[in-house]
Amino acid sequence: MLNLEQAIADWRNQLIANGVTAAEVLDELESHLREDVQAQVRAGATIESAFSIARARLGRGDTLRTEFKNAEGRPDRLLRLLCLIFVGLILWMSGYTFVYLGMSSGEQIVAYAAVAFTLVVACGWRYAVPYLPVILHKGKRMTVGWACIVSGFVASNLFCHFVLAPFERNRDGLMPAIGFWAVFPIAVFACLGLGLMMSASDRQHWGMENSTRKAP
Repeated sequence: MLNLEQAIADWRNQLIANGVTAAEVLDELESHLREDVQAQVRAGATIESAFSIARARLGRGDTLRTEFKNAEGRPDRLLRLLCLIFVGLILWMSGYTFVYLGMSSGEQIVAYAAVAFTLVVACGWRYAVPYLPVILHKGKRMTVGWACIVSGFVASNLFCHFVLAPFERNRDGLMPAIGFWAVFPIAVFACLGLGLMMSASDRQHWGMENSTRKAP
């Protein structure tokens, strides 16, 4: 009878030998392999045939390495271009809005600071993703990610209720400028949630894996 643990260990070593060395990617591929084997065994397949089929479905080590290598670079350039377009549109729309609202110089500084910090989070979140934990189970990834995104909107509502409300009651001229900060927690938690939703292979595909972590 096939020793599954030894077979999986040999399979991982073969992937490493073929250039798939990121620990997170190896762990995720192993997780998929185990889930496939277990599903086939529950359906009545032998452990030997289940492992062989699951391994074939994932692909050979050199094929996986080639796929990852070919994906590198292209997503990064696309993200940079989209980020530049996004930043340009936001700055243009923000400047138009500030002038339309008749903000003073001080109010514009407060508002522009909110926009700038939000843009830093939106465009720089990819550099924080490698330091987030990788959740192997897809269902848990989605749950945790959506919980973070929802938390951003909750935080924004709390900000409006406890911070903006006093300015509005006092008819303070800074109220519109400070209001732009309500978007900041949404950006922070949304980026955190999206990062946690990404699997190890997703991160490697988009060039967001932690290069300092290698397989043993």
